[in-house]
Amino acid sequence: MKKISFLINAGLIGSMLSFSGCEKQLFEEPYANLSPTDAFATPARIEKAATGMYDQLQNPDFFGGRVLIYADIRGIDDGVPSYFGEMPKFNTLISSDATTTSSWQGAYRSIYEVNNFLHNLAANPGKISEDGTNALIGEGKFIRSLDYFYLVNLWAQPYKFTADASHMGVPLVLDISADPFDASNQIPRNTVKQVYDQIETDLLDAEAKLPYPSTGPAARGFNDVARATKGAAQALLMRLYLYKGDYTKALEYANKLIASNQYGLNDDPETAFRTFTTQESIFSVGMNGADNPNTNNALGQHYSPDNRGDIPISTAYVNLMSATDKRRTELVRDYPDIPGTYWTTKYLTVTDWVPVFRYSEVLLTKAEALANLATGTIADPTAITLINDVRARSSATPVAPLTKDELITAVLLERRIEFAFEGQGEFEFLRTGRSIPAHSTVAEQAYGSDYVVLPIPKKETDMNLKMVQNHGY
Repeated sequence: MKKISFLINAGLIGSMLSFSGCEKQLFEEPYANLSPTDAFATPARIEKAATGMYDQLQNPDFFGGRVLIYADIRGIDDGVPSYFGEMPKFNTLISSDATTTSSWQGAYRSIYEVNNFLHNLAANPGKISEDGTNALIGEGKFIRSLDYFYLVNLWAQPYKFTADASHMGVPLVLDISADPFDASNQIPRNTVKQVYDQIETDLLDAEAKLPYPSTGPAARGFNDVARATKGAAQALLMRLYLYKGDYTKALEYANKLIASNQYGLNDDPETAFRTFTTQESIFSVGMNGADNPNTNNALGQHYSPDNRGDIPISTAYVNLMSATDKRRTELVRDYPDIPGTYWTTKYLTVTDWVPVFRYSEVLLTKAEALANLATGTIADPTAITLINDVRARSSATPVAPLTKDELITAVLLERRIEFAFEGQGEFEFLRTGRSIPAHSTVAEQAYGSDYVVLPIPKKETDMNLKMVQNHGY
């Protein structure tokens, strides 16, 4: 079993004194005074401890919104904001960069919280029902998988970079350590294949253990979207297989989600960004004003022109849409005093939730899988229909690709339009083996460039002699 690495533990001493990100208000006595046995003594306490996994998932350096920003400012549809230092500039990024270091640590804090919860849940059996225990295990494994999915895609070359995905990934930490300073905690990086395999194993278990949302699509509540469900696990499996290039499995999981009748497109593309528990919302990180109280982290702060507004979006992105496309008319704002300057209005306030999976991704993933699996050179008609279903709800003109290649181009373009500013920008190029085009002041980054992946933080390589730096840093 893997142990937690030295640096990760060193940064998490405060977390190791406890077993949930939730503070002492959850319990009758001061939080730090409770032993794990006491904290897991009753069903109510276990449930409150479980919320700590979500509390830590919200951490401002990772899934509080920042990880979506990092993936997108390294794509081509955001501007090149100065606030995030060298993050969007590739070649000038260095391993001591503070933003990169904070993001790495934020991801592993979230992973530690899951490991800590699962460890103590297993050490205190019989306190809740078997179904309840299984559901909590499933939630933890989903959260850990989500963290690792973004970690491995930011800090490692894409899955298909080598034929067997044997290139370096990130360290797998699957349990807690009693002594964070023990030398045995220094662990090396796992391969990308090992990381993907672990994600898949965790998600298959989560899928088996978790239920679908407890309410119908028209009556979704907080827990149906902001907590992991069977649908959330299936959506991440679907994306995982797509990134591997396993179109057969990606299609299988898209079809599972469609056949569940749990989800559907909203009538309007703006709805999911204003009402966070719609039928289109499969999983989001729920937020409120207390989660992001400052001006430095929330998606709504960085993207909204009414707040910080320090991430404008590119004219090239806006020009992908027709004048009637609701994604243009409802989710893009012009700045009248500076012609040619635009912002997305997907996010407006500090209370906006962080979207992770929407139903439109299911439809477009099915379309992409069908397009790639088709034999011959003719465009798959079902895939065309799926693309146009997404376009129709935005009042966009239908597409009519004739060949397989034209269809693949069309679905990748539709994904770019539909999921812009939702944390898939750079990944869409890397997973499909494409160079990242030159944009703004940023030079083209060829597929396979050393700089399309982030550097392992210098603090990590300094303190863990088994941690190998990414090539070129």
